[in-house]
Amino acid sequence: MNSLLRLGGTLVVAAAAVCAHADTYPNKLIKIVVPFPAGGDLDPTARGLGEHFRAAWGQPYIVENKPGANAMIGTGQVAKAAGDGHTLLICSPGPMTINPGLYPKVPYTVGKDILPVSLVGTTPMVLVASHRLPVKNYAQFVNHLKANAGKVFYASGGTGNITHLVAELFLRQAGVSAIHAPYKGGQAAITDLIGGHVDFYFNPLPSALGYIHAQKDKVIPLAVTSLERSQFLPDVPTLNELGVKGFDVNSWYGLCAPGGTPKEVLTQLSAETAKALASGTLPERLRSLGTTPQASSPAQFAEQIRKEAASWQAIIKEKNISPD
Repeated sequence: MNSLLRLGGTLVVAAAAVCAHADTYPNKLIKIVVPFPAGGDLDPTARGLGEHFRAAWGQPYIVENKPGANAMIGTGQVAKAAGDGHTLLICSPGPMTINPGLYPKVPYTVGKDILPVSLVGTTPMVLVASHRLPVKNYAQFVNHLKANAGKVFYASGGTGNITHLVAELFLRQAGVSAIHAPYKGGQAAITDLIGGHVDFYFNPLPSALGYIHAQKDKVIPLAVTSLERSQFLPDVPTLNELGVKGFDVNSWYGLCAPGGTPKEVLTQLSAETAKALASGTLPERLRSLGTTPQASSPAQFAEQIRKEAASWQAIIKEKNISPD
């Protein structure tokens, strides 16, 4: 009987502790880590979320850029942080779905050390062709690839980068071939695409919009990779409608937290992120960057990451891709 009483008392104390944590969260500064250099698209996303959290909860926030090692430095730092919901990560496909299948050693395990909280925004990739290709549309592009096997080059932001893997996925599903020309970063790839030194590039839409409109004599957008046309390029067809059936690849930004973060806190963060994406300045800020606001539950986000990781890992294995 005494043992049962002691066990009951322990359970009550534990339950009270969980409830108390949920009731008092957050109770100090919130740090949002961006694992990329300052000045990119993720910074305004992080600040927009931080501003919303501050208005909702009355706690200050900071955005900290921790770039390096294909986002593994910043992601690894968050993985080691206390799981109390006060250190958060702006996550993206590279560190969450690609790196674990690309590198022999990654300083975190997704789902254990890094926990999905919510999607924040999604954006398709754009298949952009250089003016040096004698094509005006997708059909001519495919015919050119078939007639010039071993002579057409596609750019990427680096070996194993999403811009590389989506191109390999396209080549496989479209039944064509091209030669990979990896660059050290997306901007270098874009510069050579505009300059006519490479033939095509799968570029995330936010970074493609500017030069697609400003350099119409240098490049042509042939297709987007989402199942539905993008509101930002409504005249550009999808690969799915062009005959690459079921092709559906989007880049995305999300919010993640360290392992050990209580489920109640993850749920609270997810709900507040959904509110931030439903009204206020953040949705318009994302749309101005070419990103569609989109929230999700932790479970939905985790399942998306799991499926994408399996897809990219299959491509990496099939093509024997290894990091530079």
